[in-house]
Amino acid sequence: MVAMGCSRRIVHLLVYLSLVLSACTSGTFTGPEKMNEPPEIWLTSGPVEGDTLFYKIHFYWSGWDPDGEVAWYELVIADGDPFGFDPDDTTGVDSWSRTERHDSVIAFSADSNPSPYKDSEFFTRYDKTHTLFIRSVDLEGKRSEVVTRSFTAWTLAPFVEITHPAGNNRYYSTIITFRWEGYDPVVDPGAETYPPDSIRFLSLEISSSTGIADLNSDPERFEDSWSPWMGYRAPGDSGISTVIGDDEILEYGPQYLFAVQAKDEANAVTAVFREGDNARTYRVSSIVGPNLTVADKYIGVFKFLGMEMSPMIMELPPGVDLNFHWYADASAYGGEISSYRYGWDIQQMDDSAQWSVEPSPYHISAPSKTWHSGIHTFFVETCDNGSKTTLARIQVEIIPFQMDRNLLLVDDWKALDNPTSTLMLPDEQSHDRYWSELCSRAEGFEPARDTYDCSEHNNIPPEMGVIGRYRNVIWIYGNSLSGSLAQVVMHWPECRIGFHTKMPVNYLKIFLARGGHLWTEGRADHVAGGLSVMFYNDPDVLSPSFPASFKYDMAPPSVPDDTSGADCMGYRDYCISFVDKVIGAFKISPDIPPRMLERDALRCIFIDGEEATDPASAGLPRLIELSEHVTQPGMFFDPMIRGFYYVEAYDPEYWLEIKSTSSLPCFHPIYRMRSRSTLSALDNVVVAVWIDKFKDIPAEGLPGGVIPARSIHFGLPLWFFDHAAVDSIADVVFQEWGILDLTGEGRSRVLSR
Repeated sequence: MVAMGCSRRIVHLLVYLSLVLSACTSGTFTGPEKMNEPPEIWLTSGPVEGDTLFYKIHFYWSGWDPDGEVAWYELVIADGDPFGFDPDDTTGVDSWSRTERHDSVIAFSADSNPSPYKDSEFFTRYDKTHTLFIRSVDLEGKRSEVVTRSFTAWTLAPFVEITHPAGNNRYYSTIITFRWEGYDPVVDPGAETYPPDSIRFLSLEISSSTGIADLNSDPERFEDSWSPWMGYRAPGDSGISTVIGDDEILEYGPQYLFAVQAKDEANAVTAVFREGDNARTYRVSSIVGPNLTVADKYIGVFKFLGMEMSPMIMELPPGVDLNFHWYADASAYGGEISSYRYGWDIQQMDDSAQWSVEPSPYHISAPSKTWHSGIHTFFVETCDNGSKTTLARIQVEIIPFQMDRNLLLVDDWKALDNPTSTLMLPDEQSHDRYWSELCSRAEGFEPARDTYDCSEHNNIPPEMGVIGRYRNVIWIYGNSLSGSLAQVVMHWPECRIGFHTKMPVNYLKIFLARGGHLWTEGRADHVAGGLSVMFYNDPDVLSPSFPASFKYDMAPPSVPDDTSGADCMGYRDYCISFVDKVIGAFKISPDIPPRMLERDALRCIFIDGEEATDPASAGLPRLIELSEHVTQPGMFFDPMIRGFYYVEAYDPEYWLEIKSTSSLPCFHPIYRMRSRSTLSALDNVVVAVWIDKFKDIPAEGLPGGVIPARSIHFGLPLWFFDHAAVDSIADVVFQEWGILDLTGEGRSRVLSR
């Protein structure tokens, strides 16, 4: 009985527990079971349904879960609209991207429906329709209804410009380096462009019936000829260049096609090919060699091509430091410069031991070299990646430069044989006598021996050997482009120098560098005379309009990037940036004050403010008037009629302001001009300068009797000014040069003749 009672109690307990557990699961104690509700989602910002817009789109969304929290969002992009997309694009959870963010900038492909861009023939427009599917997911993994938004993304395809080989030549070497630059305008060609995502190129031989036109009309026909796509920023410049002919043989005769195509991140590709832009048709030709340019600051610039040219022959005084530097260019035919080497007085070209260096692309200059006698030849050899070679040879002959006489007067002024009564110009006899008297203030000056009259030598300038006999030179010039000074100092811009062009050496630069002293002055109206003769005189190019820049206006307007004018004598040695005139061809602009002779003509010159306080210039006249002989009533330069206009001015302040620049640090004014009107743009402008560049040359090593000193330049003819004041200038200059005749014997001797 006891055992039976215990078993009944155990059964009752099990029944009770089962009821309790059943109540827990059926809600007897907690209530009915609650179902999990799906979350919700909505787009807060994005394109309007069916809109067309830029391929990068910023979407914003938000979600809510009525019985919990949204854990994340899932989205997928499908091509086409909601009724035309592929259902497989949204099938399966793994097709969806997951994010916890509430926004995203999404880049969509735009690689369909290419069409010409209405605003430019260089660009192609692409678009493509897409649908965004997005849904929210709660903490228990339940997903919301899907929200969709359809739209069309568009972009402009990138384009490529082939930059190498350069120029319009279409005959290339057997090994060709092509380089290009890619640009992606995205949606606006006028706005900032970006590099493309990737590129590919095509290179093949074509017949007369194929070419760029076929590439445009039937691109599928060439699809197998393209290289694989590669990143634009791929390592080793492989995304911006390639070499054709190193792994394949280019033959003479056939025509070849090379083209480059770009693709952006929206998968839009270049669809238009144009000769000279992103495609080239060319033939292979026998190339002579690279273009080689060799330069030295004293003897100038020379160009060479190939191996057969005879040497350039130059005369130089002893002791000139030659500093040759060079560069070569093979870009016109697709070549690449691979090496340079150089040496002096090489007898056997194929003997590497006779060259100063082994071939290297980094040898672009030679150490300074000074010769004191003999004849010596400098060699530079350059070779391209196709083994084409150019050799430069410059032969230097050292001539005597004794500098044992005090002063040479170079008379390059054209006076009048039959003088006018108005003194527009002096007669020849009066002008010659005036300068002989002035120069006689120097010790040892003998007019018959120490005067070189250019007109007596058919306007041929004195030879370098003649200049080399003197320590000091006064060169007076007239207003003529055929004058002797122009033949010496005219600057040849690099763009106008041909292969093996024989140019005169500017021996005045060498004379100054050897410690000599120079005084230049003369007539400078219109386009000739003065420092403006340094501008290259090309009959096919208009003369420079003033104010003219020695650095930027030396080359023709067609070659604005040639700034070799910075090496001209006016800029480098006289330290003058701009030259202007009283009468000439002037620049016209609303920013430029009007130029009128009645305003701009000169009344007098006065000493520069800083120069007036310099003890070294204490003897210079503070004010110099025009001679009373040329300004009295009835004379040509009567200030009541016109004023004086044989004037050249330097670094005018108004022009420096317009150009937002300043004078060179070595620019050293002496005298400024006072115009007829204070409203003139030339009022207070510099007309005379000291030339300081060579004044601190160490005395050691200079020829005997040569002392370091300044040179001087006037942008007007001093004959027309008060002669006593000009005599005072000569005394200061000759004192500076160490040749002032304190006895007066020379003057007495000249005056007595």
